[in-house]
Amino acid sequence: MTTPSSWSIPQEFEDLIITIRAGGIWKGLRDDTKRMALDSRMDQILPMFGSYLWNIEDQFRSATQAEVTEADWKPNLSLHIRILWAQIYTAARFGSAGFLDRLVVEIMLLHGVGSLTCARDGNQTIVASMANRVLWADMPFFAEDMVYFWNLEFATMSRSQRRNLHYVLATVAGGNIISDKLCAVGILVLREALETPREMGSDDSEDTEDENRTIQDLTVLDFLGCAELWMSKARDPIVRLSAINFSDYPQEIGRLGPLAQEAGVPDNVGLSEERLNFWRQRLHGIIRSRHPEMNGRIPQDRWPDSYRSSSTGGI
Repeated sequence: MTTPSSWSIPQEFEDLIITIRAGGIWKGLRDDTKRMALDSRMDQILPMFGSYLWNIEDQFRSATQAEVTEADWKPNLSLHIRILWAQIYTAARFGSAGFLDRLVVEIMLLHGVGSLTCARDGNQTIVASMANRVLWADMPFFAEDMVYFWNLEFATMSRSQRRNLHYVLATVAGGNIISDKLCAVGILVLREALETPREMGSDDSEDTEDENRTIQDLTVLDFLGCAELWMSKARDPIVRLSAINFSDYPQEIGRLGPLAQEAGVPDNVGLSEERLNFWRQRLHGIIRSRHPEMNGRIPQDRWPDSYRSSSTGGI
């Protein structure tokens, strides 16, 4: 099955980001953000984000006013956007629970800027766009890069890092920020947590990173906190998209897991009411087995102070 056009990225954009990711500058930038996040230095992280935003907007306006061709400026501008996304991802992964809501607000404010435009020749307005994605309204490459990082690092993270990251992503999706695309990450989490045969695991497992760990090594409890976050924080967009059988996802993202296939869930390579009901039933069953007093109820508190309400915090 071919990749939907809404997920395709021009090769010249991909070649550039692949080259940068393989170099020392990329690692150095992420290491700096990691150190600041671990030290809860949000007051230093946000100005760094701001410098990227200023640079992106300045590049766009300078290129527009100079009337250079799109091929001369779009690939480089896309690179700076994706470096910003990597910095946000790193801050979410390594940040303490206390500053995650502030990070969510910053992402929402960025999206709220709307379309980045520049006037040219007095009466012509140019809109900044990358691969048919408008900056900042469509958050170009944000969902794609979060999927990239899922494949690269989800298994090696500690449980707390996974929960930090998916608290941010699920909350942003729940705020209706590119929720149709960002729910791709939710599908990946929920498929691995609820549609894939796994050992239950233990609450006492060591909460550490492990560079040698693969996704096959993870247990249900390694995923459970993230799954609950997607089913609570991003509940509204998931319900809405399921009701219309939304399936604009690459096959590798949207496909069913073995348990959902065995249960007869239709495979539309995306979201459906049948799939959502399967997730609910599986999650209810897991919660019921772990916490009989809850009668299988999924935590429903979606507000900013609810970070500690899900499973690993003792629901």
